[in-house]
Amino acid sequence: MVLMGLLPLPGWAYIGQQSDGLSDQEYATTNDKNAVKTGQTNQNMVSLNGRILRWDVNMDGEVNITDVNDVINYILYGSNQEISSAYYYVGTSNDWTPCDATYKLDNGGGDNPVFSVVIPAAYNEYSGARVDNWFLIYSQETMDLGAYGFWNGNFIGYARDYGANGMSGDFVEGPNEQVAFKFKIPAEIPADKYRLTFDMINRSFEFEAIKESPDLWYLVGSCIGDGSWNNNYYALGTSLVPLYPQPDNKSMLNYVGYFPAGEGFKLIHTPGDWQEQWGMSDGRLVKNDDGSDAIKVTEDGYYQITYDLTMDVVTITKYTGVVDVFTSMGMPGTYQENQEWNPATTLMSPMGTAFENHDWIKRNMTFNSDEELKFAANGDWIYNWGSGAFPVGVGIQYGPNIPVSAGTYTVVFNDILGTYYFIEDPE
Repeated sequence: MVLMGLLPLPGWAYIGQQSDGLSDQEYATTNDKNAVKTGQTNQNMVSLNGRILRWDVNMDGEVNITDVNDVINYILYGSNQEISSAYYYVGTSNDWTPCDATYKLDNGGGDNPVFSVVIPAAYNEYSGARVDNWFLIYSQETMDLGAYGFWNGNFIGYARDYGANGMSGDFVEGPNEQVAFKFKIPAEIPADKYRLTFDMINRSFEFEAIKESPDLWYLVGSCIGDGSWNNNYYALGTSLVPLYPQPDNKSMLNYVGYFPAGEGFKLIHTPGDWQEQWGMSDGRLVKNDDGSDAIKVTEDGYYQITYDLTMDVVTITKYTGVVDVFTSMGMPGTYQENQEWNPATTLMSPMGTAFENHDWIKRNMTFNSDEELKFAANGDWIYNWGSGAFPVGVGIQYGPNIPVSAGTYTVVFNDILGTYYFIEDPE
């Protein structure tokens, strides 16, 4: 009979890459385990190359060494890992509000250990610039603590092997004070939304940028563009003028312009097609009515058109803001020769030639690298617009430079609202 007291006890080994293989072994201390939890190391782990193994000894004295991934899981969670019934996001997108279930992770049901959720991009509420999205993930058990005890619960944060731009890697879970690092979606990775995926068994994560092209609608009519009612696809910027999506809600389209009384116009969805349109019948706005008339205003002036695509509602109201009329619109930026930021060059073309113009277009604008620019009127810097958002944004006077990703675009800009859209040209 083999006495257990004579056998080496099961334990943790930090194995150095020595010539004799398993010669260097030391038991892991409580501090060592905590170091693994927080993604940190100590001198022992560094000196032995940080490789962590677990060994178990059976009654015959045979030693079984467990792989490093299993060891990490064992240190942190024990041999039988528990997966929560639900997980949630808390961070920039919900103003770090405890017990907010807006962004609940989904695993599709059953025992699937992979949970995911889609979160929106984060923007500065004043400048409209995209900002880093910081966050943590927490379990249903932490949610059940309520707002009062919330921050005493357990949270998931990243620990080690953080991938390029922080979009993939490994994570750990523990009390708030032991989760040393928060997750971050960098502002430099532009997208409308991001899909966050967490494998709760392998303790890994991956973030995916989701870019959504806005669903555009267009104005056409006797008071739009050149007034020719030409709705063909090549007429964008001459007789077709787009409504502008909003950076934080691309399902909301806006437009402000000058409309003379009695001149008609319609909204169409697809250039070259009259089937999907908004017109007027019996004094009210109607959609897809073959017999509808053109929309007309009864008084000269500036009007705002808002189209809520989610609710499928169009509203037209008088615009009461101050309006200036400009003779030219430039796009000064770093891409210009010698990065001269010259507001009098790289001029856009006016879209409105029949009546007062407030919409501008620049076709086939190619940027060979990531650049920055602004919109500037009348060849100087007295009136200029900028924003940190791309490809859709609302520029403000003396706002930040617009970050433009390399590519070829049709650029449209409305100088009343400051709205712009870099429409990527098809290859």
